[in-house]
Amino acid sequence: MRTHGSTANPFARTPVAAAVPAVLTLLTAFVVRSRCVLLDVSGPSMLPAYRDGDRLLAARVPVRLVRRGTVVVIRLRPVPAPSGPAGRVPDRTAPTAMVKRVAALPGEATPGLPSAAEVVPPGHLFVLGDNREVSYDSRHTGPVPFARFAGVVLCRVRRG
Repeated sequence: MRTHGSTANPFARTPVAAAVPAVLTLLTAFVVRSRCVLLDVSGPSMLPAYRDGDRLLAARVPVRLVRRGTVVVIRLRPVPAPSGPAGRVPDRTAPTAMVKRVAALPGEATPGLPSAAEVVPPGHLFVLGDNREVSYDSRHTGPVPFARFAGVVLCRVRRG
């Protein structure tokens, strides 16, 4: 029964009403998958912030949003295939990215190097692991080109 002043929802019992939540769910999933990535920490280089086995959620953002102190994901250089039998399967267990903290931005002095007079060149980041004693980072490889920047770490995700 309809009362005076009430308005009926024209979509309340239509297929459109059922499709809207499904479409929104798919759209949200697409956006999250295209902008976010889950990765697992391997090794002690980011202790105490992140431990071996921690799962991290990272977002793909423009490198211009990165600030000193931000924890970032850096794509590793592709390792050339070893010479050997044709059709050899690449090692899928090899790491494809590293998690480090930005220590210096373009134009800033490189920290932690004997010659602190060196400056990070344009288009590069200087990254360090929190656990300096064991971290393999920009002290060994030099500044990282923006092209290898993959995103920023948002948070640790609980497994389950």
